[in-house]
Amino acid sequence: MSYSTWLTYGYGICVSDIKEASLERLQKLISMAPEYQKKIQEWLDDCEISEPAYEDYLEFDQDYMLGLATILKEVILEAEDIDLVACDSHDGTDYLIYVPDYPWNQGKHRQIKTEKAVEELIQKYVSILTDEVVEIDYQSVENGG
Repeated sequence: MSYSTWLTYGYGICVSDIKEASLERLQKLISMAPEYQKKIQEWLDDCEISEPAYEDYLEFDQDYMLGLATILKEVILEAEDIDLVACDSHDGTDYLIYVPDYPWNQGKHRQIKTEKAVEELIQKYVSILTDEVVEIDYQSVENGG
């Protein structure tokens, strides 16, 4: 039996710090990415959920179970063509971070060149969910399995 660990590092937020998001604000965020919104709606229809609750949206990510982190990642990817990483730590804390990448991968999506630009991007979307200030900082997320 073996155990592997991995580390994801970059500049971003601890999504688990977002506490006061409402259903209406979450739906507003999702509406900024019409294709992603359509996928979620199809899934809700398949699950026969006609009046989804906040938690129903968070369960859409059945692969990684990263809930709000995945929603933020996918909305930003569709709306801005910037690929952030949604991940969690060994204790189940969720993060959304902008990670360094190899130069040959940088042509796939739009790149951000400064800390300030990352902060503005993340704040733009987090502010849709909450009025609370969510700290944007360097993150080092360790997990394993």
